[in-house]
Amino acid sequence: MKSRDRIALAAAALTLAVGATTAPTANAAPSAAPRCSAWKAITITGGRAKYRECTKTANGKQQVNGTFQLWDTKHDGKSVQAYARTDYNHWYGDKVTWEHFYGWGNEKHPSAQISSGWHGGDDFELTIELK
Repeated sequence: MKSRDRIALAAAALTLAVGATTAPTANAAPSAAPRCSAWKAITITGGRAKYRECTKTANGKQQVNGTFQLWDTKHDGKSVQAYARTDYNHWYGDKVTWEHFYGWGNEKHPSAQISSGWHGGDDFELTIELK
């Protein structure tokens, strides 16, 4: 066998092997690409937040992820407190699937972007106050 033929055969075998390892299996459930909202802002006296929510369907189940950033905009010894949660049926009686409190009190720069991670639900909610 000529060396050129061997190289072509090896390349074909490699392409076949890579295609076999990356091809989806028949049992794998399709997952839709996440859809994300535009960035939204919440402003209060002494603080603000920007956030967006993303939703996707994975293995037939709805999931939501929220990403946000906090600013303390007033030098008053208080900090921006945020309550973040994911839930189902936001307007018709919540079923909360995840919740967490955050705080940020540095007026010199905003917090790093914080992500809730993916949780069951169809809504991400963020509430802020100054304390």
